[in-house]
Amino acid sequence: MTGHLTRRSVLGGMTAAGAASVLGIPQASATPTLASAYPKILKFRVERDGSPIGHVMERYQPMGEDLRVDVFIAFQVKFAFITVYRYEHRAREIWREGHLVRLDTVTNDDGDPQQVRGRAGSGGLAVEGPQGALIAPAGIFPSSYWHPRFTEQSQMLDSQLGRVLEFDISKVGSERIDVLGQPVDTDRFAMRGDIDLDFWYDAERVWQKMAFTIKGGYMEYTRVAPGPEDGGMFMSPLSTGVSLPSLQSA
Repeated sequence: MTGHLTRRSVLGGMTAAGAASVLGIPQASATPTLASAYPKILKFRVERDGSPIGHVMERYQPMGEDLRVDVFIAFQVKFAFITVYRYEHRAREIWREGHLVRLDTVTNDDGDPQQVRGRAGSGGLAVEGPQGALIAPAGIFPSSYWHPRFTEQSQMLDSQLGRVLEFDISKVGSERIDVLGQPVDTDRFAMRGDIDLDFWYDAERVWQKMAFTIKGGYMEYTRVAPGPEDGGMFMSPLSTGVSLPSLQSA
Protein backbone atom coordinates (compact mmCIF):
# COMPACT_ATOMS: atom_id res chain seq x y z
CA MET A 1 0.00 0.00 0.00
CA THR A 2 1.33 3.44 -0.88
CA GLY A 3 0.41 7.00 0.02
CA HIS A 4 -1.13 8.38 3.19
CA LEU A 5 -4.47 7.49 4.71
CA THR A 6 -6.56 9.86 6.78
CA ARG A 7 -8.26 8.73 9.98
CA ARG A 8 -11.58 8.78 8.18
CA SER A 9 -10.31 6.48 5.47
CA VAL A 10 -8.63 4.09 7.89
CA LEU A 11 -11.05 4.17 10.81
CA GLY A 12 -14.25 5.03 9.05
CA GLY A 13 -14.49 8.20 11.17
CA MET A 14 -13.48 6.66 14.41
CA THR A 15 -12.15 5.68 19.50
CA ALA A 16 -17.86 -4.22 34.16
CA ALA A 17 -18.16 -0.48 34.73
CA GLY A 18 -21.31 1.51 34.65
CA ALA A 19 -24.86 0.63 35.56
CA ALA A 20 -28.07 2.10 34.20
CA SER A 21 -28.06 4.77 36.91
CA VAL A 22 -24.55 5.90 35.93
CA LEU A 23 -25.58 6.25 32.30
CA GLY A 24 -28.84 7.96 33.16
CA ILE A 25 -30.83 5.20 31.41
CA PRO A 26 -34.06 4.28 33.22
CA GLN A 27 -34.15 0.73 34.58
CA ALA A 28 -37.44 0.10 32.84
CA SER A 29 -36.18 1.18 29.43
CA ALA A 30 -36.62 -1.35 26.64
CA THR A 31 -33.15 -0.45 25.41
CA PRO A 32 -30.45 -2.75 26.86
CA THR A 33 -28.19 -1.03 29.37
CA LEU A 34 -24.42 -1.17 29.64
CA ALA A 35 -24.86 -3.78 32.41
CA SER A 36 -22.30 -5.55 34.56
CA ALA A 37 -21.54 -7.90 31.65
CA TYR A 38 -19.61 -5.11 29.94
CA PRO A 39 -15.89 -5.69 30.59
CA LYS A 40 -13.73 -3.10 32.29
CA ILE A 41 -11.53 -2.99 29.19
CA LEU A 42 -12.83 -3.72 25.69
CA LYS A 43 -10.03 -4.49 23.22
CA PHE A 44 -10.08 -5.02 19.46
CA ARG A 45 -7.40 -6.20 17.09
CA VAL A 46 -7.61 -4.20 13.87
CA GLU A 47 -6.79 -5.87 10.57
CA ARG A 48 -6.61 -4.58 7.02
CA ASP A 49 -7.18 -7.33 4.45
CA GLY A 50 -6.35 -9.86 7.15
CA SER A 51 -3.08 -8.26 8.24
CA PRO A 52 -2.91 -6.86 11.80
CA ILE A 53 -2.16 -3.14 11.95
CA GLY A 54 -2.93 -2.24 15.57
CA HIS A 55 -5.45 -2.12 18.38
CA VAL A 56 -8.41 -0.15 19.68
CA MET A 57 -9.19 -0.24 23.41
CA GLU A 58 -11.84 1.35 25.61
CA ARG A 59 -11.97 1.39 29.40
CA TYR A 60 -15.07 2.06 31.53
CA GLN A 61 -14.73 3.35 35.09
CA PRO A 62 -17.34 4.75 37.52
CA MET A 63 -16.14 8.06 38.95
CA GLY A 64 -18.53 8.94 41.76
CA GLU A 65 -21.88 9.37 40.04
CA ASP A 66 -20.18 9.89 36.68
CA LEU A 67 -18.85 7.42 34.15
CA ARG A 68 -15.37 7.85 32.70
CA VAL A 69 -14.54 6.28 29.35
CA ASP A 70 -10.93 6.21 28.11
CA VAL A 71 -10.02 5.40 24.50
CA PHE A 72 -6.67 4.18 23.15
CA ILE A 73 -5.96 3.70 19.44
CA ALA A 74 -2.63 2.85 17.81
CA PHE A 75 -2.15 1.81 14.16
CA GLN A 76 0.89 1.27 12.00
CA VAL A 77 0.50 0.41 8.34
CA LYS A 78 3.66 -1.06 6.84
CA PHE A 79 4.81 -1.73 3.30
CA ALA A 80 7.94 -3.84 2.77
CA PHE A 81 8.71 -3.54 6.51
CA ILE A 82 8.58 0.26 6.32
CA THR A 83 5.92 2.20 8.24
CA VAL A 84 4.00 4.20 5.66
CA TYR A 85 1.25 5.42 8.00
CA ARG A 86 1.01 5.89 11.77
CA TYR A 87 -2.11 6.83 13.68
CA GLU A 88 -2.38 7.42 17.43
CA HIS A 89 -5.36 8.67 19.39
CA ARG A 90 -6.18 9.14 23.07
CA ALA A 91 -9.56 10.26 24.37
CA ARG A 92 -11.30 10.73 27.68
CA GLU A 93 -15.07 11.05 28.02
CA ILE A 94 -16.96 12.04 31.19
CA TRP A 95 -20.65 11.15 31.28
CA ARG A 96 -23.19 12.47 33.80
CA GLU A 97 -26.87 11.58 33.95
CA GLY A 98 -26.72 10.08 30.49
CA HIS A 99 -25.01 13.05 28.81
CA LEU A 100 -21.47 13.67 27.66
CA VAL A 101 -20.25 16.57 29.81
CA ARG A 102 -16.56 16.58 28.97
CA LEU A 103 -14.42 15.32 26.10
CA ASP A 104 -10.65 15.64 25.65
CA THR A 105 -8.76 14.04 22.77
CA VAL A 106 -5.28 14.22 21.28
CA THR A 107 -4.30 12.68 17.95
CA ASN A 108 -1.21 12.09 15.85
CA ASP A 109 -2.51 11.48 12.33
CA ASP A 110 0.74 10.52 10.58
CA GLY A 111 2.50 13.60 11.86
CA ASP A 112 -0.53 15.89 11.84
CA PRO A 113 -1.28 16.88 15.48
CA GLN A 114 -4.93 17.40 16.39
CA GLN A 115 -6.79 18.13 19.61
CA VAL A 116 -10.47 18.37 20.58
CA ARG A 117 -11.99 19.88 23.70
CA GLY A 118 -15.68 19.59 24.61
CA ARG A 119 -17.47 21.03 27.65
CA ALA A 120 -21.17 20.88 28.46
CA GLY A 121 -22.98 24.20 28.83
CA SER A 122 -26.50 25.53 28.89
CA GLY A 123 -26.80 25.49 25.11
CA GLY A 124 -25.20 22.09 24.43
CA LEU A 125 -21.64 20.78 24.19
CA ALA A 126 -19.16 23.56 23.39
CA VAL A 127 -16.53 22.00 21.11
CA GLU A 128 -13.17 23.33 19.99
CA GLY A 129 -11.27 21.36 17.37
CA PRO A 130 -9.07 21.57 14.27
CA GLN A 131 -12.02 22.74 12.19
CA GLY A 132 -13.04 25.50 14.59
CA ALA A 133 -15.58 25.94 17.37
CA LEU A 134 -19.21 24.81 17.45
CA ILE A 135 -22.04 24.00 19.82
CA ALA A 136 -23.06 20.35 19.46
CA PRO A 137 -26.44 19.08 20.69
CA ALA A 138 -26.49 18.26 24.41
CA GLY A 139 -27.39 14.62 23.70
CA ILE A 140 -24.69 13.94 21.10
CA PHE A 141 -22.48 10.84 21.37
CA PRO A 142 -18.78 10.84 20.42
CA SER A 143 -17.32 8.45 17.84
CA SER A 144 -16.39 5.72 20.33
CA TYR A 145 -19.38 3.46 19.50
CA TRP A 146 -19.72 1.87 22.95
CA HIS A 147 -22.95 3.44 24.20
CA PRO A 148 -25.93 1.02 24.28
CA ARG A 149 -28.11 3.63 22.58
CA PHE A 150 -25.65 4.40 19.81
CA THR A 151 -27.79 2.54 17.26
CA GLU A 152 -30.62 5.03 17.86
CA GLN A 153 -28.53 8.05 16.79
CA SER A 154 -28.42 10.00 13.53
CA GLN A 155 -25.52 12.28 14.50
CA MET A 156 -22.23 11.90 16.32
CA LEU A 157 -19.27 14.04 17.26
CA ASP A 158 -16.06 13.15 15.45
CA SER A 159 -13.65 12.83 18.37
CA GLN A 160 -10.63 13.58 16.20
CA LEU A 161 -11.76 16.68 14.31
CA GLY A 162 -14.56 18.03 16.51
CA ARG A 163 -17.16 18.08 13.75
CA VAL A 164 -20.72 16.72 13.72
CA LEU A 165 -21.33 13.80 11.35
CA GLU A 166 -24.77 12.79 10.11
CA PHE A 167 -25.93 9.33 9.07
CA ASP A 168 -28.71 6.75 9.14
CA ILE A 169 -28.45 3.47 11.07
CA SER A 170 -30.50 0.39 10.15
CA LYS A 171 -30.54 -3.14 11.48
CA VAL A 172 -29.23 -5.60 8.90
CA GLY A 173 -30.18 -8.75 10.80
CA SER A 174 -29.07 -11.21 13.45
CA GLU A 175 -25.76 -13.04 13.13
CA ARG A 176 -23.80 -15.50 15.23
CA ILE A 177 -20.16 -14.48 15.29
CA ASP A 178 -17.04 -15.74 17.03
CA VAL A 179 -16.03 -13.60 20.01
CA LEU A 180 -13.01 -14.57 22.09
CA GLY A 181 -13.29 -18.13 20.81
CA GLN A 182 -17.00 -18.49 21.62
CA PRO A 183 -20.11 -18.17 19.41
CA VAL A 184 -22.13 -15.08 20.31
CA ASP A 185 -25.54 -14.06 18.96
CA THR A 186 -25.43 -10.46 17.76
CA ASP A 187 -27.40 -7.87 15.85
CA ARG A 188 -25.66 -6.31 12.87
CA PHE A 189 -26.25 -2.65 12.06
CA ALA A 190 -25.30 -0.58 9.02
CA MET A 191 -24.37 3.10 9.24
CA ARG A 192 -24.61 5.07 6.01
CA GLY A 193 -24.10 8.79 5.41
CA ASP A 194 -21.10 10.96 6.26
CA ILE A 195 -19.55 7.69 7.40
CA ASP A 196 -20.20 4.12 6.19
CA LEU A 197 -19.52 1.06 8.35
CA ASP A 198 -21.14 -2.02 9.87
CA PHE A 199 -21.01 -2.95 13.53
CA TRP A 200 -22.26 -5.75 15.74
CA TYR A 201 -23.73 -5.63 19.27
CA ASP A 202 -24.80 -8.52 21.48
CA ALA A 203 -28.15 -8.78 23.29
CA GLU A 204 -26.95 -6.38 26.01
CA ARG A 205 -25.70 -3.91 23.39
CA VAL A 206 -22.07 -4.60 24.13
CA TRP A 207 -20.02 -3.67 21.05
CA GLN A 208 -18.50 -6.86 19.60
CA LYS A 209 -17.21 -6.12 16.08
CA MET A 210 -16.83 -3.51 13.35
CA ALA A 211 -16.06 -3.76 9.64
CA PHE A 212 -15.89 -1.51 6.58
CA THR A 213 -14.19 -1.25 3.20
CA ILE A 214 -12.07 1.74 2.23
CA LYS A 215 -9.72 2.32 -0.69
CA GLY A 216 -10.23 -1.30 -1.71
CA GLY A 217 -9.10 -2.60 1.70
CA TYR A 218 -11.30 -4.51 4.13
CA MET A 219 -10.95 -3.23 7.70
CA GLU A 220 -12.14 -5.36 10.59
CA TYR A 221 -12.18 -4.89 14.37
CA THR A 222 -12.12 -8.26 16.17
CA ARG A 223 -12.36 -8.57 19.94
CA VAL A 224 -9.33 -9.93 21.77
CA ALA A 225 -8.66 -10.40 25.47
CA PRO A 226 -6.89 -7.46 27.15
CA GLY A 227 -3.54 -8.13 28.78
CA PRO A 228 -2.26 -7.04 32.21
CA GLU A 229 -0.22 -4.27 30.60
CA ASP A 230 -3.15 -2.69 28.77
CA GLY A 231 -4.50 -0.71 31.71
CA GLY A 232 -1.40 1.46 31.71
CA MET A 233 -1.68 2.31 28.03
CA PHE A 234 -4.67 4.65 28.17
CA MET A 235 -2.90 7.65 29.67
CA SER A 236 0.38 7.04 27.84
CA PRO A 237 1.54 9.96 25.70
CA LEU A 238 1.58 9.82 21.93
CA SER A 239 4.91 9.08 20.27
CA THR A 240 5.17 12.84 19.73
CA GLY A 241 5.14 13.36 23.51
CA VAL A 242 1.65 14.92 23.60
CA SER A 243 -0.64 13.75 26.42
CA LEU A 244 -4.25 14.31 27.39
CA PRO A 245 -4.81 17.31 29.68
CA SER A 246 -5.39 16.49 33.34
CA LEU A 247 -8.90 16.26 34.71
CA GLN A 248 -8.07 19.23 36.93
CA SER A 249 -7.56 21.49 33.92
CA ALA A 250 -10.46 23.66 32.80
